[in-house]
Amino acid sequence: MNDQIAGAAIEIRGLTKTFGSVRAVDDLSFTVAPRTVTGFLGPNGAGKTTTLRMLLGLVSADTGTATIGGRPYAELARPNDVVGAALEASGFHPARSGRHHLAIYCRVNGYPLNRADEVLATVGLTSAASRSVGGYSLGMRQRLALAAALLGDPTVLVLDEPANGLDPEGIVWMRSLLRKLAGEGRTVLVSSHVLTEVQQLVDHVVIINHGRLVQQGPLSDLFAQQASVLVRTPHAERLATALTSATGGQIERTSPDTLHVAGMDIAAVGHIAYAERVELHELTTQHSDLEEVFFSLTAAERPSTR
Repeated sequence: MNDQIAGAAIEIRGLTKTFGSVRAVDDLSFTVAPRTVTGFLGPNGAGKTTTLRMLLGLVSADTGTATIGGRPYAELARPNDVVGAALEASGFHPARSGRHHLAIYCRVNGYPLNRADEVLATVGLTSAASRSVGGYSLGMRQRLALAAALLGDPTVLVLDEPANGLDPEGIVWMRSLLRKLAGEGRTVLVSSHVLTEVQQLVDHVVIINHGRLVQQGPLSDLFAQQASVLVRTPHAERLATALTSATGGQIERTSPDTLHVAGMDIAAVGHIAYAERVELHELTTQHSDLEEVFFSLTAAERPSTR
């Protein structure tokens, strides 16, 4: 692995970008740590691509900084050795083979030509290396874009919608590869708006909406914060009163004998039921998927009017 910036963190601090009257990124700050696969999430138009382009020096920020290992991308001596980026699976000459496409990158960057075959093997394209890219499926072009990003054996990977076009088997493969790369000490940032797919790829999340940070942290913590407890009891009203008095938590009675409790874990609910001598017929934790959590977190978000 390249040692120029081993374990380089991505740091976004106070980043703002306005296009005309539209504030695409609004005082955005977050950190992407090494040894993680971090999902950069948000709906279309949330500011994800603009943020990535500022990180990679393709768009200038109005204010704020975007650094990799403490330095802007433009100040890296050999940026392709530090950062591997795939912002879109396009820009391939349809008549060139996958191997030829990568060989050009090798020559430009001074990498040995056999590096092209090494990364083709890594992304599972060895058998298609001599085929014209024009005949590749979208999933194969995604793999080729990832191969190009890996040519310099970078310590940081920045990938925009890498699961787009992959079948379920391909998503499993992508998850395994990205986690292997993170386990080697690399920093992996994956941008996507397809939440059901990215949930299978990442272990940390940065969620933005309207250019602003909504949430950042481990995916497991996010699910834990959004979990609720389902209770079935013939004494639902008495238990609801006890729970509200004890915690002031959010109690929803969804049927005569069923409660949904937010803001308490299952042990706390069970303890109060025991103390109140309430008979329980069911006590389970209810987990949301990433899509449900995302919409819950962004429900109150509104576009900036500045």
